[in-house]
Amino acid sequence: MSGIRERLRPLWVRLILGALVALVFTSALRATYGAIHRNNNIAQLEELNQRTLQRAEVLVDYAVETLADLETSGLSSCDNAALKRIQQISLYRGSIKDIQVLDADHGLMCAGNALSAELGVANFDFSAAFPAIQENIYFHDITRNNSGIFGVALHISKDTTYLAVLNLDSLLFGIFPEQVRQRARADLIMGEGVEVASQIPDKISTATSGEQIEFVANSERYPLEVSFSVDATVLDTWNFEVKNLADEISLVLGLIFGWALLVYLSRPASFVQQLRRALLNGEFVPFMQPIFDISSGKIVGCEVLMRWVKVDGEVVAPFSFIPTAEQSGLIVPMTRMVMVDALEKLAPRLNSDKNFKVAFNIVPVDLVSESFESQVCKIVKDAGVSRGQVVLEITERQEFPDKGKAISTIKKLRNLGFRIALDDTGVGHNGLSNVQQLGADIIKIDKIFIDRVGVDASATTIVQMLVRLAHELNMRTVAEGVETEAQLSALDACNVDEGQGFLVSKPLAFAGFEKLVSEQAFCAWGAGIKDFAPKGFPTTDAA
Repeated sequence: MSGIRERLRPLWVRLILGALVALVFTSALRATYGAIHRNNNIAQLEELNQRTLQRAEVLVDYAVETLADLETSGLSSCDNAALKRIQQISLYRGSIKDIQVLDADHGLMCAGNALSAELGVANFDFSAAFPAIQENIYFHDITRNNSGIFGVALHISKDTTYLAVLNLDSLLFGIFPEQVRQRARADLIMGEGVEVASQIPDKISTATSGEQIEFVANSERYPLEVSFSVDATVLDTWNFEVKNLADEISLVLGLIFGWALLVYLSRPASFVQQLRRALLNGEFVPFMQPIFDISSGKIVGCEVLMRWVKVDGEVVAPFSFIPTAEQSGLIVPMTRMVMVDALEKLAPRLNSDKNFKVAFNIVPVDLVSESFESQVCKIVKDAGVSRGQVVLEITERQEFPDKGKAISTIKKLRNLGFRIALDDTGVGHNGLSNVQQLGADIIKIDKIFIDRVGVDASATTIVQMLVRLAHELNMRTVAEGVETEAQLSALDACNVDEGQGFLVSKPLAFAGFEKLVSEQAFCAWGAGIKDFAPKGFPTTDAA
């Protein structure tokens, strides 16, 4: 994520991205609304198709019930009373246009409409009938001219059949919405493809696309089918009275989303994200602070301290980022990066002077991790230096998450040749109990005691006690934060082995440190350590 933020840092990039996201989001909203609207229209047309079929079924049901009611009315006599009854039914029941009585050969005996035969709705081929599920009910194509007229026959007996002539055209498709009517065709089909009635647009709409969507509903009781063929544009335009409003809402939401993304991308990265980006960019580099022999003043090694050198050259002090790095766990890969860099640069000196040592700060949680031992061994091997010249300083800022694992790991590391130092001994978590339990090689006496040594009797006593304890446990001592010759003299009197501090040098970048160590060989120790550093030596590159 930090890499992405880096690429999106220019404002014009974020503006373009925000505009693109707004455009895409707006288009997506419109497409989504369009798809929902289209699906709703499909569902409505499917429902309309079913309702049309149900309407046809109801009209047929009505005709069948009417014929069944006439079975006991003496209609087959074809007398005047029977004909009057037929005519009343034709008058009052709108979909039934005529009722006919047929003989055993299905010939016309009588009809309510005296002109039925002349009009071509009588004496038709009964062999072409389409049977219904219900026994004795048959459907007949009478006119074959897509007029909406067809016959429904009820066999009363082997000698008598009642036939109702129906016309559904005027009633069937009245439920079609006007917006659909001019871009859709509807057909009532009987049997196997016989078109009984159709609704065909009066004129072809200019909005048609040519693509047709089919909807078909089949009756489970009668040989009837209702088929819709709708132009595809109907699905996108019908019921879309709020299209403009939907477009405006989509645009507003798209702009809001694009603006929100722009604001999000414009936020400064969190400090942890900045550390991650710096880690990817290789901005954590080693600075070296000399470790010198108290008695002779000779530089015998260095402590590698991490500095954050940003791409613009700014050097960030460790107290500004180390605590956050430790809390976030980033301190581990940062430490590995610095170790690799430092050992690669110091390898020539370490190989030419086998007594020279280099120390690295290690947090307790890293020490007890499963991969620590193997990773450190690999880094040292790849650098081509001796493990015995590498000191691992256990810092005091964190408590050991597993004291038993720490003791075991330290023992393994010492057996492998590494030397272990306890940083800031006497304060924090590195108390005397750790000196006893962890089995280290070096005690580093905290600066809080060095500041008062030789001045405060209690501080001097503590330093002497730590030196005596270290020597009894076969450990060496290193004084941290040596800044004055008075401190140096007091530490020499206390038999402290080594020291480090501003009296010799601040932490230096590698070039400065290498120059300092190289020039030491040409500088006599003389009257004091103040003459140790070459005159005019640049220490301003330290953080």
